[in-house]
Amino acid sequence: MRLVLALLLALLAAPAFAQQGPATLVADRIDFDATRLIASGGVEIYSDGRILRASRITYLRAEDRLVVEGPLVLLDGEGSIAVADFASLSADLRASVLQGARLVLNEQLQIAATEIATGAEGRYTQLYQAVASSCEVCAANPVPLWQIRAKRIVHDTEARQLYFENARFEVLGVPVAWLPLLRLPDPSLERSRGVLAPRFSSDDLLGTGVTLPYFIPLGPSRDITLLPYVTNTETRSLGFRYRQAFDNGAIEINGAASDDTVTTDDLRGYLFAEGAFLLRGDWRLEFDIETVSDDTYLLNYDISEKDRLDSRIAVTRIDRDDRVLAEAIVFDSLRAGDDNRFLPTRVVTVESQRRVPRSVLGGQAIWTLQAHARERTASEVPLGFPTNSARDVARASAAFDWRRTEILGNGLVLTGIAGLHLDAYSVQQDPTFADTTFARAVPYGGFEARLPLARAGAGGVRHLIEPVVQVIFSPDNRARTPNEDSLTPEFDEGNLFSEQRFAGRDTRELGNRVNIGIGYSRFSPTGWTLGATVGRVLRDDDLGQFRPGTGLDGRSSDWLVSASAEYRDRFHLMQRSIFDDQFDFARSETILRWTGPRHSLQTRYTWLEADVAAGRPIDTSEWALDASRDLGGDWTGRVNWRYDFVTNDASRAGAGLTYRSDCVTVDFDVERRFTSNTTLRPSTRFGLGVELAGFGADDRRTRKRRCGI
Repeated sequence: MRLVLALLLALLAAPAFAQQGPATLVADRIDFDATRLIASGGVEIYSDGRILRASRITYLRAEDRLVVEGPLVLLDGEGSIAVADFASLSADLRASVLQGARLVLNEQLQIAATEIATGAEGRYTQLYQAVASSCEVCAANPVPLWQIRAKRIVHDTEARQLYFENARFEVLGVPVAWLPLLRLPDPSLERSRGVLAPRFSSDDLLGTGVTLPYFIPLGPSRDITLLPYVTNTETRSLGFRYRQAFDNGAIEINGAASDDTVTTDDLRGYLFAEGAFLLRGDWRLEFDIETVSDDTYLLNYDISEKDRLDSRIAVTRIDRDDRVLAEAIVFDSLRAGDDNRFLPTRVVTVESQRRVPRSVLGGQAIWTLQAHARERTASEVPLGFPTNSARDVARASAAFDWRRTEILGNGLVLTGIAGLHLDAYSVQQDPTFADTTFARAVPYGGFEARLPLARAGAGGVRHLIEPVVQVIFSPDNRARTPNEDSLTPEFDEGNLFSEQRFAGRDTRELGNRVNIGIGYSRFSPTGWTLGATVGRVLRDDDLGQFRPGTGLDGRSSDWLVSASAEYRDRFHLMQRSIFDDQFDFARSETILRWTGPRHSLQTRYTWLEADVAAGRPIDTSEWALDASRDLGGDWTGRVNWRYDFVTNDASRAGAGLTYRSDCVTVDFDVERRFTSNTTLRPSTRFGLGVELAGFGADDRRTRKRRCGI
């Protein structure tokens, strides 16, 4: 019966809807005469994407107008819902006047008004005597957490903007601000020109002030955000962030210029820029620029804790069998006591590495060619400085590495290892090298034996034990070479079975040695994974290549012991220690990450023995903690802590509290930095940010709405 009535109305009203296409009406009952049509009982009208639902409507043929007695619901597209007590609409549902109405945009922002009027073109909607809020309103809490009252609100559906006239902002019903004109984006707009949420802060050094970001879209693929910052201590700063996406890459530039009383400099600032582009032939261009006016600026303005900056440009190509790299890097040390003139701050590297696609003597071969140069800006060595303070080095290297693996019938895995590394040096401005040009060759060979032993236990649990022995033969003659890229060798389970433990090529590990160890893994269907590794290095002779504190010095290295436990992505525990036969620890590190539905915990304890050559004049014993906890009711607390047990001082401590509901986010944090030097003083920083939901795209549509705080 409803279908018959719908078809009948379509025939009667076809002239009225001819311009926009026929409308469809469904109702339980229709009465009509020559002047009007009345539909009642579950009435629904569909017209060009708009839907009207009501219990009774009257269509006046002479005026081509619908009169609706509420309650009624008008849906305009996907993101707009209007509820009203009375409405007068055009036949195509575009031009309308709703009284006693409430408009809901994108399921986030609701606006109540005495009258809502939409023009015939459908672009502009005007709301009179309106109240806007994204907070839930209920009987228990009739006053929302925040609301904006306005004499008139105009919604531009094409530009997706909201314009407020004579606006009054209220918190818990108390007026706190008045603005004669106010423009805000509607909830469906992701990028809109205008002011972003301000950030209030208080700092011992910079004073109490506010950062007021201003976002400017420059098209669909680029934008800029200005971040003016002013305080009560005459600190004036203008930061910015520029982003642009291209068809083959993207760039981002961050920077700031500041005038403050922290130093005597007239102007301070920084610039960080990075980008990556895909080029023809699978080539990739990358660049990274980092520069700052002085050593303490980044810490003063809480931008970064980096104490060594690196500006880099590189071209790379990586495929199945080849890797090609050409890069230039300029380093800038911000560490107290460092003088960049006497550090190798300019570095250029060109490298080509290829895996031979066909078998070589039954195994896999990789050859590498590299040209490398590093330069210090100083040309003379001041009195009392090391003789290498002005040294410049150029090196050409070639390497050939080969491995072949065979699995025997009893499960024993045998691997043959061999290689040859050639280096030619040119050393300038270092009197310790009488010959400025020289070469060296370092061959090596050996084998590795593994015996994986697996067993399946009850409940699907699997165990794996794997003892490993690796024997490396290499000459023990130490050709003197400048060493600048191999100063800090590491010793962990990742390179326990490796023919080379120096990170660079200046120093090659020499002498005959045996790497021994055993690994254990346990896999459970419940998601738990356990692992452990024990091993050490035994040498024919101590060649003095490794310093105390690395765990690799002496004829026998320290014991390396590591253990780990994981439960899916929620829990991770790792412990790694390096100690000698007397259980004197050179290094130890414990890391715990634990994430749950209501909490997140990351903590780390690190012990490092003093190593002057690595820039560590005293022992390091530090504990760091970062944790957050859902406190319930939209509240989240967090803390961070870093403590040095050697000096018995905290280096950094902080706490924060966030309230994030369906309509507002309030973020408060306080942080104290205790570290200091001749140019850096300890400081305490407070921060407060407030962000209203419902204006601009947000991820809270799926968040459960609730009343009150």
